[in-house]
Amino acid sequence: MGRKRKKTWEEMTELERLQEENERLRTEVAYLKKVKRVRGKERSPRARKAETVRERVAGGFRLDFSS
Repeated sequence: MGRKRKKTWEEMTELERLQEENERLRTEVAYLKKVKRVRGKERSPRARKAETVRERVAGGFRLDFSS
C-alpha cells in the first residue's frame, strides 16, 4: 500500500487548483519572512542604519516652503 496518487493539473477542479496555489504561496511567504529575519540578524548595526537612511531618502523629501 502506497501513498494516494496526486491528481494532475488537468484532473483538478478550478477550486482545487486555486487551493493548491494558495497553499504554495502561503508557504513561499512564510519562507521569505524567515529569510528576511535571518538576514536582518546577520547584518551589522551600521548596515541596518544605512538601509534605514536609504529607505527614508527613497521616500522623498517634502519641499513645501509656504507658511
